Amino acid sequence: MKKIMQERFSCREFNSKKIDNSIIDEILDLSRLSPSSCGLEPWKFMVVSKENDLKELGQICNNQAQVSGCSHAIIIIARNDLKSGCDFIRTQVDRKPRTPERLQKALDHFADRFNPQTDEELMHYASLQCYIASANMVNIAQSLGVKSCIVAGFDPQKLDDFVNLGEHFRPVLVIALGYSDELAPAKIRQSKDQVVIYK
Repeated sequence: MKKIMQERFSCREFNSKKIDNSIIDEILDLSRLSPSSCGLEPWKFMVVSKENDLKELGQICNNQAQVSGCSHAIIIIARNDLKSGCDFIRTQVDRKPRTPERLQKALDHFADRFNPQTDEELMHYASLQCYIASANMVNIAQSLGVKSCIVAGFDPQKLDDFVNLGEHFRPVLVIALGYSDELAPAKIRQSKDQVVIYK
């Protein structure tokens, strides 16, 4: 892990080598194990790998060359269908063995928590969980020799249209993945003394 954290960087120049599908599957399979608040996993990961789709996605991401030129792009999508009565929340809560009474108690707990929130508030909550998965994803990729770049600059409406999953889903990040001849730059970070506070 130390080596991964020291050597992982935001790659801007990918070469033409494609990532094998088995490696993409491993990155996604491990990323889905990321922690999330209440274990709800309010995310989807959309894989983009066709050349024309990557070019379109690159244009949507403010013409960023690392998106149009990568091997695969993963669009991290937050979901806000977390209120009582939604199939998703019931499915997530019902995964653990519970008596009917304990299941209803859990559903009531989430209803009390989420029902008063607006769709925007729920989307913000889900987006925070997506950032956790995204951080894990780029480090998992690095461990497998795959370079990455996290992209947050894009046209929101055009990316909504690109993923086309409906009103309860919103893309929050794009992760470009690929191989590169680019060398890792020296890390420039604040010192531990600057960022760590002991109380």
